Amino acid sequence: MLNLNQNLSFINNKFDNISLTKHFHEEYSFSLIYEGNHLYQNDTDRFNIKVGMIQVVNPYELHLTATSSWSYLNIMPTVELINDIAQHLTQNDKKYQLSFLPIIRDKVALRLYQNLFLSITHPSNHKVNIESSIIEFFEYIIIHHSSKDIGKIATITSTKKEIRKALEYINDFESIDDLSLDSISIQLGISKYHFLKEFKKHIGITPNKYIQIMKTNRSKKLIQDNISLSNVAYECGFTDQSYMIKIFKKYYGYTPSKLIF
Repeated sequence: MLNLNQNLSFINNKFDNISLTKHFHEEYSFSLIYEGNHLYQNDTDRFNIKVGMIQVVNPYELHLTATSSWSYLNIMPTVELINDIAQHLTQNDKKYQLSFLPIIRDKVALRLYQNLFLSITHPSNHKVNIESSIIEFFEYIIIHHSSKDIGKIATITSTKKEIRKALEYINDFESIDDLSLDSISIQLGISKYHFLKEFKKHIGITPNKYIQIMKTNRSKKLIQDNISLSNVAYECGFTDQSYMIKIFKKYYGYTPSKLIF
């Protein structure tokens, strides 16, 4: 995947009673409205974007805002990033010039978008989580919400033996937080885009979930060795003690304090 710092930006923002004159962006803009409504107009239509809708502005699309008040989660990927994902989906090196429908409402897209925003804004999330969330959301909308059919999606499969090789690589990796989808998928000789699907197909969960469970299991062993919760959180790559406790309870059903005597 392209360098994320250079190809994706994001903001959680609020506007109060504001108008924006006609303008355009060089990148795509996806905004999930969670409060208020956005009176938006492009060259062909007018829209009232309400809570629970994802508004899409395509690159170089002239648009303006009539006086509105709204809060939104905004993600802005570059043309290069979207094109890179489309090329890997099709295993085709052609340059795609994709545009998306102005409003996305379907529940799967909303869930994937929320997961994506949380992954890129939560300081504890490692590269595998962030890359996975980016791929899952943008692959979905390229397939289901693009105004142009990109053609046949490539099918690349892996055997259980190959996936076990990837598992061994993950399990033996010294610093889990340094793992990336690239470093794992290269063990199978396929792209990270297709590795995600094959891993979930054979294992039943995403690589990110697998790594999170590994970290939680490791934290349990360290807690039982009477290491302080704050040190355990640090050693296992959690942002802080409270976040580790939250994830621990998610998988074990009880808090780490139950293990402390």
